[in-house]
Amino acid sequence: MVARLRSFPLTTLLVVVGAIRWAIILVALLFLLAPIALDYFHAGRGNAATNFMYAGHAYVRSAVGTRVSDFVPTKFAGKDRTDWVLVAGFLVLAGLAGSLQTRIRRKRNRQQVRQMTERWKQEMGVPGQSIIATDLEAKIQTLQTGKKIDRQELLKVFAETKRKLDTLGRDLSFLSVDIVSSTAMKQSEEPAAVQHDFDEYRRLVERVLLSRKAIKSTWTPDGMMACFSDIDDAVQAGQDVIHVLAEFNRSVKLIRADFSVRCGVNSGFVYFDESTPLEAMCDRAIDIAGHMQKYAEPNTVAIARTIIEPLRDVDGFAPTQRVVDGYEVYSWAPRP
Repeated sequence: MVARLRSFPLTTLLVVVGAIRWAIILVALLFLLAPIALDYFHAGRGNAATNFMYAGHAYVRSAVGTRVSDFVPTKFAGKDRTDWVLVAGFLVLAGLAGSLQTRIRRKRNRQQVRQMTERWKQEMGVPGQSIIATDLEAKIQTLQTGKKIDRQELLKVFAETKRKLDTLGRDLSFLSVDIVSSTAMKQSEEPAAVQHDFDEYRRLVERVLLSRKAIKSTWTPDGMMACFSDIDDAVQAGQDVIHVLAEFNRSVKLIRADFSVRCGVNSGFVYFDESTPLEAMCDRAIDIAGHMQKYAEPNTVAIARTIIEPLRDVDGFAPTQRVVDGYEVYSWAPRP
């Protein structure tokens, strides 16, 4: 039964418990206290209202009173006090129901605050593992420890976080690089040779990122995303990787297949926190860089037309027929 109640939405549970509480109070008033008061004032039966209350009183006495007397004393000073015992019992039950209702209401309010906070963090792009996110969580926890959550205090916390985010906002560029058909390249090859070649490839890319002043980077097994302060550095890093792969394929790799890569570049205004790993950053600008890479041709750099225009060096870029995330795509390829 408890497991089923926990599966109820809290609002539904709150309504059910509230209805039970008021039902208990009404039973106590109509079928216990009211008949006692009628007897005290010698108000006889004879109309529908009093007959209804007396009938209810008789039912409660027979259904509940007989069982109560098995567990609780109902006679005091030689007189039957079952009615008053029942009144006290019903009022205790109503109090317990009210206490449960209060607890459910607090839990529901905390749940609503949590949902609101998560939605706001997503809309504002708060980095998940940043100092700002940690500070926000701490303040929300503090608010939730109180019996009542002040909406105005919650809005103040959001406003303060927004001001902090605005101070961290900056224009950044992102380069996504992925090896073409990396799984197929490893088939029927010596594991040691595969390990050697992919380790050397990673070192090659890391040297390029260092030379082009990448701020931070992250790796999937065979893919990489890097962040740059300057769009030209991001583009040139992708071009450098493609250029040095020619020599890498000639004199470094051991497996039969040549290494080729797809590169995608994008830039945008992003909330940036030095303490946040790149893989934890969530922003559409980063997603688009990955999508540009996904649809790029082997050994090319793909970038949106709106971003290519301010580049210092646009030599080698040409329009394509592709549209990615609503952006016309330009592509760079090394000259033969």
